[in-house]
Amino acid sequence: MTRGAALISLLTVAAFLFAPAAAAAGLPAAGGVREAATRQDALVVVESITPDAPSEPNTPITISGKVTNTGATPLTWLQVRLRFSRQPFAGRAQMQSFAAGGQILDTSRRSVPVAQLAASGQAPWEFTFTPAEIGMYRFGVHPVTIELVDSAQRQLAAQRTFLLYAPAGQAPPRTKISWALPIVDQPHRADDDLFVDEELRRSMADDGRLGRILKIAGSPAKGVSWFVDPALLDDAQVMSQGYSLGTGDDGQEKTAKPGDPVTGAWLRDLRTALTDTPVTATPYADPDVAALVHTGMDDATGAALTKGAAVASQLLGKDVTTGVNWPVGGVIDHDALDALAVGDVRTVLLGAAALPLAAPLTYTPDAAASLETVMGRVRVLLADPVLSELVTPAEGTAVLAKQRFLAETAMISAETAPRPRAVVVAPPRRWSPDPGYVTDLLRTAASVPWLKPVSLGSIKPATPPVPRTDLTYTDKDRAAELAKSYMTGTEKLSDRAALTSTVTGDQRRPFDTALLRLASSAWRGRTGSAVPFVEQVDRAIARRTDAISVTTGEQRTLAGKNGIVPITIRNDLPDQEATVGVKITSRDRRLLTIGSYESPVTIGPGGTRQLDIPMEANGGGQIVVKVQLTTADGTPYDQPVELTVTTTGYGAIVLVIVGGAVTVLLAAVALRVVSRRSRRLARSRRASQAAPPAVAAQREGPS
Repeated sequence: MTRGAALISLLTVAAFLFAPAAAAAGLPAAGGVREAATRQDALVVVESITPDAPSEPNTPITISGKVTNTGATPLTWLQVRLRFSRQPFAGRAQMQSFAAGGQILDTSRRSVPVAQLAASGQAPWEFTFTPAEIGMYRFGVHPVTIELVDSAQRQLAAQRTFLLYAPAGQAPPRTKISWALPIVDQPHRADDDLFVDEELRRSMADDGRLGRILKIAGSPAKGVSWFVDPALLDDAQVMSQGYSLGTGDDGQEKTAKPGDPVTGAWLRDLRTALTDTPVTATPYADPDVAALVHTGMDDATGAALTKGAAVASQLLGKDVTTGVNWPVGGVIDHDALDALAVGDVRTVLLGAAALPLAAPLTYTPDAAASLETVMGRVRVLLADPVLSELVTPAEGTAVLAKQRFLAETAMISAETAPRPRAVVVAPPRRWSPDPGYVTDLLRTAASVPWLKPVSLGSIKPATPPVPRTDLTYTDKDRAAELAKSYMTGTEKLSDRAALTSTVTGDQRRPFDTALLRLASSAWRGRTGSAVPFVEQVDRAIARRTDAISVTTGEQRTLAGKNGIVPITIRNDLPDQEATVGVKITSRDRRLLTIGSYESPVTIGPGGTRQLDIPMEANGGGQIVVKVQLTTADGTPYDQPVELTVTTTGYGAIVLVIVGGAVTVLLAAVALRVVSRRSRRLARSRRASQAAPPAVAAQREGPS
């Protein structure tokens, strides 16, 4: 054997011998282990850990599950190994490191053999022991690793979890826990009259997302407060009573649908389930408040809060307020916070990262704080990010998620802190929960000795408060808002809709709720899905706007220097009168000027009103006249209408003709007078020549 071959052989043997030691120490293994993990596809699943938290040293603890060969090659000579540490975790940071794949610290091992695992095959495993047998003797959380190893003790797959021990009499002070659970969806109507889709009915079925949330609400639990979007209740109410669905390629056709029993039953059952449970309403349609404020639509926030409280109270049959607000994403800046405070919001629920600590702490801080606004101080509740994420675990990880949740809360209670604290749990607002898992988690959290369920309203800032920095609202948070271009388009629709309410004096403001649906936080990151809603609202506003219009008729002619041009204003709204201003301008004021006319004018429902507009022409030709309807204060209403006025110039021509005729007539009269006098003189001369001579003394000269 050559020296090179011998060295390779020696390294191979060393790698084989030291791989188990490296794995036992939790260190990255040599190439052999990494290659084995790459070659072999396997999975360890933990299916049960009982009890959740044993309280006696001799209480049996059972951990069971299965291993699966997900590859195409059979696996042989395997072992499922349990690795456990008698030393409990010192804090949540250490737990996080372990869960993320950090070093495995173990002082005890147990294993069960698995003779063979066929391709795509499975094999069950189970470990049973007592706290005393593995050295658990005080309250705490311990790391556990279940791993699948081959005959060379190489790890093929692993799963990490936690074991709790809560001996009677050793439980730490109880940590207050409060749950904020959302019942929020996306809008399903564009304007109030037309549904864009029928997804709501499917979502409210027993196996739908909202149907599953209803099951959780139907199993009351301590410490739970519900956040409900009133627009969702509103949609359910309308759909249950009969509704119109937009059909056709462009959604402009209306198809009448009968009342839907599924949505009706869901709404009734929810009303019953929430009878004695704390409920807060989101602003109507759960709008993106930050985007509204940053677009300059501050008033929409107040309108959404007012509408939300009214609709939720009516449809749930109880007093519901919007005094607690849960901003989308759990973040907010001072401008949006001020807008909420102006709308009488006195508490905001944020993520813990939105209001960071001024300095690191060795324990989990209290969930309550406060912030200054233009309306004074408001209370801030900060949701724990790890606990909130564990409410909706990935598929197949429910057992591990529950165990991690209990371990995290136990560690919070065991931390050395100045006083007992409170934590808030708030899953994503459009969560898709497993009702069995969440109900069990709520029930277990209410029964363990280290937690005390309380309502959100009971959590107050501690005195003195934990020092925190200012609100954190990053560029990433700003970029997550509804896009500025989208919100600008929504603002223009809002302005147009407001004009229709102004000219009719309609206090109902029929498009307010439609516009709030367009500003829903549901469209964040997916404004393309909102396009059918935008188009439908745009068409609805245009129809209502066009119902009040100017009818100009054919081209108008002004026969003379001064004249009247009639203009007709129509109001096709069947149930409301309209008051509009009229502004008429000539494009060429040198040729055509507009006289005084009545403005504003009121037109009754379904009526018309004719205005006689005095005009004065200063020459002949065609002049464009613009007719603009306005609100009473002069704001333009809809697009202006243009008409062409043809002036003949006959007035000036007539004067020339008459003047010329008078001149000719006067000349003729003068000519006749001169001619007549000349003839008289001639006759007189002839007569004098024929008579006898007169006496010379009587002649005074020629006549």
